[in-house]
Amino acid sequence: MSGLLPEAFKDLEYLVPEWSIRDGHQRYVKRVNSSIEELRAFYDVMFPRGQAAIDFIDQFEYSEALTEDVSNLRDLLYTLITVAIAVEVWRQPRVRNSANTILTRLA
Repeated sequence: MSGLLPEAFKDLEYLVPEWSIRDGHQRYVKRVNSSIEELRAFYDVMFPRGQAAIDFIDQFEYSEALTEDVSNLRDLLYTLITVAIAVEVWRQPRVRNSANTILTRLA
């Protein structure tokens, strides 16, 4: 799995195939279709590295395209944001009392 993440984050490369999700709606779908145990496992690995990942990404100019490895790291952070509220607040993948509702953003 070489080159999926920047060198400082190589230990997290095993997360990329499942959790580095570019599309926001797909990140949400992943969250609501995962067990709380799966979400917790991802969260427990990513959360401690979150600030370091933010600091690493912040060194790049917003006007320039990110390399694939940095994009993957960014997408892991975005997934962490999507997963965090389910783990920290609801302690379940879906919003409480939402049944099978899935929110979709309309353009």
